[in-house]
Amino acid sequence: MFEENGQSGSNQAPETSEEPKTMSSSLDTILLELRDIVKEEFTVSHVYVDPRDNIPRFIIEKDADIKQRSARLSERLKPYKMLAVFRRMELFEGTGEYETVIILVPAPPPRKKGSYRVNLALFLATVVTVLLAGWSFASSPAQLYTLGFPTNLFPIILVMVLYTTAILSIIGIHELGHIFSSRRHGMETSLPYFIPGLFYGTFGAIIIQRTPPPTRDSLFDLGIGGPVVGLLISFVAVVVGLMLSPPVSPGLEAYLGTLGLGLSAIPDPLLITFIASFIGINGKILAHPIFIAGWLGFLITGFNYCPIGQFDGGHVARALFGHKYHKIVSYIAIAILFLVGQVFMALLAWFFSYGRHPGPIDDVSPLSTSRKIIGVLSFILPVLLIPPFGFLF
Repeated sequence: MFEENGQSGSNQAPETSEEPKTMSSSLDTILLELRDIVKEEFTVSHVYVDPRDNIPRFIIEKDADIKQRSARLSERLKPYKMLAVFRRMELFEGTGEYETVIILVPAPPPRKKGSYRVNLALFLATVVTVLLAGWSFASSPAQLYTLGFPTNLFPIILVMVLYTTAILSIIGIHELGHIFSSRRHGMETSLPYFIPGLFYGTFGAIIIQRTPPPTRDSLFDLGIGGPVVGLLISFVAVVVGLMLSPPVSPGLEAYLGTLGLGLSAIPDPLLITFIASFIGINGKILAHPIFIAGWLGFLITGFNYCPIGQFDGGHVARALFGHKYHKIVSYIAIAILFLVGQVFMALLAWFFSYGRHPGPIDDVSPLSTSRKIIGVLSFILPVLLIPPFGFLF
């Protein structure tokens, strides 16, 4: 390996070092070129190659322009097919002294354009299951009573289609928000994989991140982008659904009683309570399927914004608090879910928080001030969007 001490300078001649016996001269030349590129961008105090993995590491002095310098370095390393990973590391365990380190690692190989057949098949399957769920809601005895027992299927089909459109719009636009945020920062992602489900018709959708976020800013935008646009569509669905939801009349309750049926209450999150009060809705209502779609969108967004693991809120927390405190914040959020009665979701969150969050490539450049403010405010959303107590999923 080569190892050196010294300061940077683009006009400084490369320092010589003893050529390692296990490294070819061509590889040594490339390493020296990489060293010089790094030294042209940063003040380097020490360079070494860890013998455990033969990966070059550069201890640098952190400065105010590190975000711009890291971006330039990333561009300059592309011809070498290398990534510069920035980390704060404790070089000698137990000392508590951390240094800013650049680790050069091979860039992931470009991915060949694949087939979208799986995406399309899952989407079509989800359309079918959501249509079936919409039919179930629209053809329920309570909805048929409200529709005046129609003599044809058109009103039922219309409600079914409206529910399906609302659900797929909320989930689809949520994922598109992630995709647009990723591409804006030069990250590669898959198309959404929709997941067919029971009762509501879907378990949501996922995308696969092909390349890591370059900075904390891009990791933050990745986490915040999807839920924001999904929340807006959910808000519209809740408002429209509330306006279409009739009050529960004595006649409806009497009719359901003759069938041996009753109405079950859907626990409302605080935001829906505020919206209903604002538009003058009081008392019991029969939830229109569009309202159910919006209510589900609020629930999905609320859980996604929890600062846990690799949830969307977990990405925000990782960008905001860094590796050291991200795990602590995740466990606190899981404990709160348990305390408010969301046992199933707390267990699910605990399962998905088990692994370590990989973080961005540049984990040293600070998050912008505006993002810090938005990130802190975003943690209020789970309080507003998740029904406290009485809802176990």
